[in-house]
Amino acid sequence: MDNKLVNSTKQSFQKQFGEDPDSIFMSPGRINIIGEHVDYNNGFVLPASIDKYICFAIKKLSDSEIGEFYAVDLNDHFTVNVNDDLKPVLQNWANYLIGVIDGIKKQEKKIGGFKVAFSSDIPMGAGLSSSAALECGFAFALNSIYQLGIDRKTITLIGQASEHNFAGVKCGIMDQFASVFGKKEKVIKLDCNTLEYNYYDAKLGDYCLVLFDSCVKHTLLTSGYNDRRNEVERGINIIKRNFSEVKDYRDVTHDMLEHLKADLGEIIFKRCRFVIEEIKRVGEAAIALQNQKFKKLGELLIETHKGLSEDYEVSCEELDFLVDETLKEEGVCGARMMGGGFGGCSINLMKKSVSANVIATIQKKYKEKFGIDIKVYKVNISEGTHQYDENQKISFNQSEHPHRRYNPLLDEWILVSPQRAKRPWKGQQETINEVKRPRHDKSCYLCSGNTRVNGDKNPDYKGVFVFKNDFPALLNKDVIFQQKDQDDLFKMKPERGINRVICFSDDHSLTLPEMKIEDIEKVITVWQEEYKTLGAIDYINHVQIFENKGNLMGCSNPHPHCQIWSQSSIPTQVSKTQENMKKYYNKNGRTLLQDYLKKEIEKSERIVLENKSFVALVPYWAVWPYETMIISKRNIRNILEFSEEEKKLFATILKDLTTRYDNLFKTSFPYSAGIHQAPTDGEEHTEWHFHMHFYPPLLRSATVKKYMVGYEMLGEPQRDITPEQSAEILRKLPSVHYKIKADH
Repeated sequence: MDNKLVNSTKQSFQKQFGEDPDSIFMSPGRINIIGEHVDYNNGFVLPASIDKYICFAIKKLSDSEIGEFYAVDLNDHFTVNVNDDLKPVLQNWANYLIGVIDGIKKQEKKIGGFKVAFSSDIPMGAGLSSSAALECGFAFALNSIYQLGIDRKTITLIGQASEHNFAGVKCGIMDQFASVFGKKEKVIKLDCNTLEYNYYDAKLGDYCLVLFDSCVKHTLLTSGYNDRRNEVERGINIIKRNFSEVKDYRDVTHDMLEHLKADLGEIIFKRCRFVIEEIKRVGEAAIALQNQKFKKLGELLIETHKGLSEDYEVSCEELDFLVDETLKEEGVCGARMMGGGFGGCSINLMKKSVSANVIATIQKKYKEKFGIDIKVYKVNISEGTHQYDENQKISFNQSEHPHRRYNPLLDEWILVSPQRAKRPWKGQQETINEVKRPRHDKSCYLCSGNTRVNGDKNPDYKGVFVFKNDFPALLNKDVIFQQKDQDDLFKMKPERGINRVICFSDDHSLTLPEMKIEDIEKVITVWQEEYKTLGAIDYINHVQIFENKGNLMGCSNPHPHCQIWSQSSIPTQVSKTQENMKKYYNKNGRTLLQDYLKKEIEKSERIVLENKSFVALVPYWAVWPYETMIISKRNIRNILEFSEEEKKLFATILKDLTTRYDNLFKTSFPYSAGIHQAPTDGEEHTEWHFHMHFYPPLLRSATVKKYMVGYEMLGEPQRDITPEQSAEILRKLPSVHYKIKADH
């Protein structure tokens, strides 16, 4: 429930009328899962109310006969005498409400005056039936405050009559019925002939419904709709004349249609075929939803769109494009156009974990194709028209509600705001500069045989090459330091260390995911050697191995390489990690990551890759959109403890993970990555557990990155897409590098 909508409507009432409302009522929009164009063919539909509402703030005036309306969103008002002989007025929005009063009076029910303000978050013109919500919500409110005793079915008929007689729209009954009878996580199988109905469970779990508004309305909308009605009416009349047992389309079989194909003609035959197949699909879809068979439901949606596009011919280029492109995306089960046709929305069933990525992709493609920014609505099946209880509490959902997550390694919290993933991106975008690099670049100071900036010449190396950093952050000099003028507020101490650069390969064109596993093993061997050699130096207490990849990470040279900074102090992040690992180990007798990894494997929802010795996952507390960790399954303290098999499996998972990174946005994926392992200070460090962090900045595409700014610098880190969603996206990516696929 949108408390923001309730609060703003109440405030508008107070401002307009100078007093508080007595009651708040909510009336929702609706979607139709399946069952398009069968309502006027005496078929079945499968609608549901959604979490987009019109909110009514109302006050009863028993001793008055004057009703005062205030349309908040239009900043317009209207006054009516409820005892007058009511007729349509020029203010069209008011007609939907005046017609309700007229309908109540025709039920021989008496009401007095009222004051009402209403506001909506139902998108106008998107085919979500805001008009039905307006009529039925107001009728429900008057029925409640005046205790008229009108049942819900009659309320839907009052709403429909208002739209027919006062707004001048000859609508069916489905919209009003869904708005009034809707239930949370339920769809309604409605018999459009008898108005009999049944509820079916619609617990979507890890799936969600997303609407893409094409933002087009073609001129065929009215004429095409009328043509279809005439065509199917002619069709059923022909069928009835030949088959006396047929009363309506529910009784028609494919055999009957085939028998009458010549009499019907090609066009009417196709129209009739769609209707009988769609009626059948409604029942199948209800059962699929009930049993959470989302693949089956998706198949039915796809069939419906094919029928609407090819047989009923009420789709359009824009809707067909939306459906076709959406179905190409991983994690999408089904899609179809929704509503009367010739424009409007598509309804799409997909996994929650991929929704942010799918939305961004479709927005981009649609803009490129038609020059139009589509509108996107992520909807939940929610409660129908009801009185709002201001004391009600909403059940927490980690995929929808803001929350904080704890990082036990750093003893820090992160704010997760999944609802923000719906917002369109208008921020910084970088230019992609993906140039095919040569195997050897004469201008690159890291290539074999070339001269570096300091004048030293690289040997004609093959494979891995290590050298002392020409511009080190740390110096291998022991200086005399005298402490003076220092107190608790002004502290410093000298820092001594050795910085080295490791070129992964003599091939300038490669990156880690493009290297062979055996060549990555050779890099790991050098990491082991450097950790051992540097760590053995008496003053070196920590050896940090890390890679900055890509211009976005400040890497000035694309040649495949990493760095080692070894130093006399244990740096802050490592020190904090060690302190928290030690506390956990002393308390539990096991490493923190040993227990954490066991629970992650059990849950599996954040696992990206797994082999015999290592797991790659998106941490529960991840800050960066596609941040990952590689954790050893065995309790390994440092890289020297790898067996030969573990070395190979570590190389394998490194290649597989970085390949998935590149495949995510079809670009050489930038990141900062580094190994965290036991310090080299001579302590045993039984609390340590080997792991490697990857911190990539990309957010929505190859050109959109996350920044740590504002609240994140002043408060705490924050992310939008949940770690579970990120893991699902990475997990579904192919393991073959996109460049290899492109070459073939």
